[in-house]
Amino acid sequence: PGMYASVMQTVDLEMEMSSALERREFVPYFQPIVDLRTCEIVGFEALVRWQHPARGLLAPGTFIQIAEDSGLIERLGRSMLEQACRHAVEWLQTVRPERLQHIAINISGRQIEHSDLVGEVRHVLETLQIPPHVLVLEITESVLMQNVTAAIDQLTRLKQLGVRIALDDFGTGYSSLSYLHRFPID
Repeated sequence: PGMYASVMQTVDLEMEMSSALERREFVPYFQPIVDLRTCEIVGFEALVRWQHPARGLLAPGTFIQIAEDSGLIERLGRSMLEQACRHAVEWLQTVRPERLQHIAINISGRQIEHSDLVGEVRHVLETLQIPPHVLVLEITESVLMQNVTAAIDQLTRLKQLGVRIALDDFGTGYSSLSYLHRFPID
């Protein structure tokens, strides 16, 4: 009975997620990035949250794996990229542009492997007129190790746009510095 209830909850969330994407219930929350030398905010990391109409604000641990497994992560990733970059444009217009050094956005393994991530990023940068160096795409070490060739290809193409690449959660998986030299990481 417990397993059945868990499966049904997952199925319900998956069905709700598709509609939630259309209703724009997934929103970025921004964690400031502070330069410890100057104590100034120099950027933000966009962290996805689901503003669920009945359950309230849901953390990513509640829905990210479901989004990955169901394939909805690509739509969710596109939405977060666009929303975070729209906020970046507002910040660039309201604060001194040199103070906003970057906006970081997490990228999933499915986005690296299956979507036209480079085209999506190029489109957002061109449409919103964001300087490419402001955008930092964060990927986890485990994503890099899943399909090394595809990851290197996608990351190289993203770097050619002028986007920066960061490694998130280093040390939780393979953790080989020599192996990571193969990847175009900033």
